[in-house]
Amino acid sequence: MRAYALIGGVLVASVALYGCETPHPELDPAFVKATAVESRVEVLERQTSAFLEVQRALDSAQAEQRTLKGQVEELQHALRAGERRERDLYRDLSDRITAVDAKVQALQTAQAAAAVPAASVPPTANPAPTTASITDKDVYQTALEHLKAREYGTAEKAFQDFMLAYPQSTLVDNAQYWLGEAYYVEHRFQDALGAFQRLLKEYPESRKVPDALLKIGYAYQELKRYREAREALARLVKTYPDASATAEARVRLKQIAGRH
Repeated sequence: MRAYALIGGVLVASVALYGCETPHPELDPAFVKATAVESRVEVLERQTSAFLEVQRALDSAQAEQRTLKGQVEELQHALRAGERRERDLYRDLSDRITAVDAKVQALQTAQAAAAVPAASVPPTANPAPTTASITDKDVYQTALEHLKAREYGTAEKAFQDFMLAYPQSTLVDNAQYWLGEAYYVEHRFQDALGAFQRLLKEYPESRKVPDALLKIGYAYQELKRYREAREALARLVKTYPDASATAEARVRLKQIAGRH
């Protein structure tokens, strides 16, 4: 029995001694290594998350840059188109004025030749022009010159004054038309519509009616009132099939077909 007791005591002492020599878990090399690895993984995860966030921000900025670049290109294209349209408008206006100017001068020459026989004209010096000698044709021609010089505000007032001063002139319908043209080239499309529509109403037999219908269609198009634009242009094509403005109307009708 004493031998058994001695053996038991030795075992208990050995177990106690072993327990005292076993390290704590946080001091275990394997535990320390695992903890360090976990810390590094967390750092890498945070760095990766930050990188991805920066990448997303960069992608968004690049997408916005592409959008802005596209908008700038669209604006540049629109600007170039607008400049071309301005040049075309002025060239068309200048050509029309030149043609009318030539017709007026030819009519004035023919009228003067018919009114005064050559044999009856005394060989005297030409008198200096006076206010009393200024005719409706002179005032009309002055207004046209202002329009040709792109002095649109002055031209508009000159045409308005002409129509007030010479309501019975044979050129009053022309003045009404050119007033509308002056508004149109200034992009005052609503005012241009009013001027051209007044020509149709008050001077329905005028030779300027086809041109006025054409510009009414153009003005409605600029205002994006495409149905009314088509109606005006179709009226021109139907009523004046042989007018020079009709060919332009047909082209424009094809361009705005289907627009609302």
